[in-house]
Amino acid sequence: MDRNTLIHPPQIMGKSPKIMRVFREIKKFAPKDDLTVLISGENGTYKELIAKAIHYNSPRKKGPFVVINLASTPRELAEAELFGYGKDSSAGSSGKKAGRIVAAAGGTLFLDEISEMDTGLQGKFLRFLQDKERGEQGSSIPSISNARMICATSKDLKEIVAKRQFGEDLYNALCGVHIKVPPLRERKEDILFLAQYFLEEAVGKFETGPKELSKEAKDFLVKYNWPWNMRQLESTIKRAAILSNGKVISKKDLLLEDVGSCSITEFLEEKLKHYLKEMTKLENCKLYDTVLSEVERALITIVLKETEGNQLRAARTLGINRNTLRAKIKEYKIRL
Repeated sequence: MDRNTLIHPPQIMGKSPKIMRVFREIKKFAPKDDLTVLISGENGTYKELIAKAIHYNSPRKKGPFVVINLASTPRELAEAELFGYGKDSSAGSSGKKAGRIVAAAGGTLFLDEISEMDTGLQGKFLRFLQDKERGEQGSSIPSISNARMICATSKDLKEIVAKRQFGEDLYNALCGVHIKVPPLRERKEDILFLAQYFLEEAVGKFETGPKELSKEAKDFLVKYNWPWNMRQLESTIKRAAILSNGKVISKKDLLLEDVGSCSITEFLEEKLKHYLKEMTKLENCKLYDTVLSEVERALITIVLKETEGNQLRAARTLGINRNTLRAKIKEYKIRL
């Protein structure tokens, strides 16, 4: 497998020296599918994409790619999710369920945010890594699993080990193959390439019509520090594609709150100035309610599109509860 045949998602494409190093490491370690891999990087660096690139460039590419996020899995359920449970377990079920390790047999199990694993579960997981045996909860009979393990963390595991919040033995077992994903601010050469990819994706998905970035917008994108990395870049570009008028996306359309970008107030002034000129000529036009309703309806519609109609995710993104969202969908007659 040479460099030109390496399969990786567009979001991790680039030409910067640091991302090229990551590509070389994927190429080197992917074929060795008995190796456990640790991927570290800041939030928003899309570590799962690196894990997928390893999986799809390995002999396991036809097998399943199974994900468990330990940050969003309740600690009391994490062991059952990972190893499964038997009839007499305390997992809250009278049946028997295979865990994610079994589901990933012949493929890859990706454990995101491994730093959140409970210290008690860490010991069992370490034993699994050492002998590739799966011990079901409620069962004394271990079963063999050949799932490959890829783990990821956004925290400094070495620092957590020093605080005795993560086992040193497990840390050493994981760090044999360690891929460090660079933050976006350290790969400036890739920003415009990624921005263009996200823009083309947004244009196709939201049917906005042709869009392009102005020179001022491009300059700003390269200079900005991107504290939340690619996830922030992607959401910024997609939001600008939806909200911008006309073909050209300006710096103001990016709606970032620092480094000289425009504020929400400036954005609303720009978008509403022609509309307000006519509305202020009328009496009792209920301007306040009208504008707030239109903004709220548009915001909810955009978020529902972005979350592909998933109301739970949309409610979390908006910062409202699900019942409130349902009521607003009904009130504004938003079609899903």
